[in-house]
Amino acid sequence: MPSDDPPTGFRKIDFDRDRTERTFNSHIGNLYVKRGEKGTRDEFVMGFCVHQHMCNPAGGLHGGMMMTVADLVGAMGGGTLAGLRKFLPTVNMTFDFVAPAKVGDWVEGRPELVRATRSLLFTNIYLTVGEQKILRASS
Repeated sequence: MPSDDPPTGFRKIDFDRDRTERTFNSHIGNLYVKRGEKGTRDEFVMGFCVHQHMCNPAGGLHGGMMMTVADLVGAMGGGTLAGLRKFLPTVNMTFDFVAPAKVGDWVEGRPELVRATRSLLFTNIYLTVGEQKILRASS
């Protein structure tokens, strides 16, 4: 697999830790996270470099890859913003595919915490390439 060359401050997420079998998240490609100052738009940022195996036959980033990353950003990032450190299953998500991404693009995902209840988090998620929004999701 080609080098990802993540921007400064991003560290690779080890989804498998000490498991003997790889999980789904490890099969899709390297994902990175950066944690910024609390209360800023960079408090939780997930990023990845688009590789050919993540693309559809037309050469754009596959919608399934975008949905997977948005799901992770909503759960992991939303949990971070809410101060929760536990597994948060997704019960519903909607997606709008706004623009394509291509091989070599660096994609970033950021959550916005809309509401936290006793048992649910409501988040908005945006995936971007630079300043261009490529996906909008709600979970």
